Amino acid sequence: MSDGTRRTILDTAAAVLGRHSGASLADIATAAGVGRTTVHRYFATRTDLLHALALDALERVEQAVTAARPNADEPLAVIVERVATGLLPLADEMHFLGTGAQVWDLPDLVERWYDVSRPLEDTVRRAQRSGEVRPDLPVAWVVDLFVAAVFAASDGIADGRLARRDAVPLVVGTLLDGVGTSAGTAARSRS
Repeated sequence: MSDGTRRTILDTAAAVLGRHSGASLADIATAAGVGRTTVHRYFATRTDLLHALALDALERVEQAVTAARPNADEPLAVIVERVATGLLPLADEMHFLGTGAQVWDLPDLVERWYDVSRPLEDTVRRAQRSGEVRPDLPVAWVVDLFVAAVFAASDGIADGRLARRDAVPLVVGTLLDGVGTSAGTAARSRS
């Protein structure tokens, strides 16, 4: 069996399921331009495909995170920019991973996600020690905000609401500077 066909099925499944989590194997086969029996040769059941796709998506996300060198001794903004730049091309994989219980109820995936996110958590801890990130924020919260910003940017690009060239600066700026202003902070403190 061709590795190229398997790759096509996985890539197509990520795109289709990331947008329509209830899509059938027949829907995926049609979108991939292959027959349903071809999909079944690689993945006997929908659960088999979901598991393979989740592992593949996590592997690609892990490669992007590792390639961005999150453990480098550099300012957080530089690291966050590299990680966001590496993750945004994986929009379909990120969307698929964000589909919820259908993905995360599969065996071993939650622990694998923690393995993938650990270098980002270490980066946030270093940034807290250096004063770049508020020390009162839970590390997991900061990582989750970053991942959510990447999801939002990839959605915006896919929907045509956000230019690709603007995505990484928006992710970095929003994560590190927030969306509030000093006037907003002052108003909050008065209430």
